[in-house]
Amino acid sequence: MEKIKNSVIVFLSIFVFTACSSIYWASVKNSTDEHLLLKAVFKSEHGTQVVEMPLKSGEVNVWQYQQPSNEAKKMDKNLTSLEIISKSGCHIVFTKEEIRKKVEDTIRQIEILSNDLNRACVD
Repeated sequence: MEKIKNSVIVFLSIFVFTACSSIYWASVKNSTDEHLLLKAVFKSEHGTQVVEMPLKSGEVNVWQYQQPSNEAKKMDKNLTSLEIISKSGCHIVFTKEEIRKKVEDTIRQIEILSNDLNRACVD
């Protein structure tokens, strides 16, 4: 009887966890006049993944992620940094905190602006 009780508790816990998480979409938009190479770094319990995304001017790259529903207004919690390299050689890295600031108004879209690149080329 105790085994059945424990199994039911485990099953209900798994059900509640999966029922309370949702699928979301995030995007990076290139609002500059340049070709960009983006390297997104994702860290999770499964390790670190680096995803390269070439983006032409005006293009948007989208990805899907799963996250608890109580974190619906947050960007992908596994995204830890975003490195941007322009064709002209400008290089900038947005940390998790900088990404959080960039998406305050858009929630799930990171927009790369010409000002971002200008700042990177000057530094």
